[in-house]
Amino acid sequence: MRSSNTTEDRKLAVVVVAAGESRRFGSDKLAATIGDRTVLERSVEAMRNALADAPLVVAVASARVEFWRHVLEPKVDGLEVIVGGERRQDSVRIGVERAAADGAEIVVIHDGARPLVHPDDVRRVVAGLGDGSAAILCAEVVDTVKRIDDEGIVVDTIDRSMLRTAQTPQICRVAALESAWAVQNPSVEFSDEAALLESAGVGVRCVVGEHPNPKLTTVDDMLVVRSLGGDDA
Repeated sequence: MRSSNTTEDRKLAVVVVAAGESRRFGSDKLAATIGDRTVLERSVEAMRNALADAPLVVAVASARVEFWRHVLEPKVDGLEVIVGGERRQDSVRIGVERAAADGAEIVVIHDGARPLVHPDDVRRVVAGLGDGSAAILCAEVVDTVKRIDDEGIVVDTIDRSMLRTAQTPQICRVAALESAWAVQNPSVEFSDEAALLESAGVGVRCVVGEHPNPKLTTVDDMLVVRSLGGDDA
């Protein structure tokens, strides 16, 4: 790909992480359907619609790699299904290293369990990177947030105007991730790429999304996802 200062032409690749065990769901949640497509197909489709020319790496569980290669690779140009790792952060690193081996300098990392992410929000967070090292899609906190003590008694009320909940995609420069990996103990677990980069002193910009972007974790979540995704099944 050409390298320039425009969002469309930078050496950018997409990494979709989809190697989780779906323990809280009870079965492979990524193979559950929304309309006529699986959850993972919808997630991949959203990323492809947003970033039409970006190489796309999907990291899945080893036991499901052939299944997902059969489902995804014939339908999506520029997509490669690879075996992920035991933890989410392991799958991210494997996917990023695969993309970097093909020349990617910026990676857009998305959870396969967020099938309704809107392409406009994906492009918003990519644009939000600017000259920085990382940017994440997030949501404003609408509920009142309380801090409690060990006995469950409210200590104070937190100003929610300065709070955000993290979502994906999260866009990072490969060099920033590599630097963070180099100084962190690999046994330490991070909930997302932003947490890893924060621990290394890297600034991460929050970009508030304009559309629903729920994460599928439990069977109850599927009711919400199918409703928002136009599936009454």
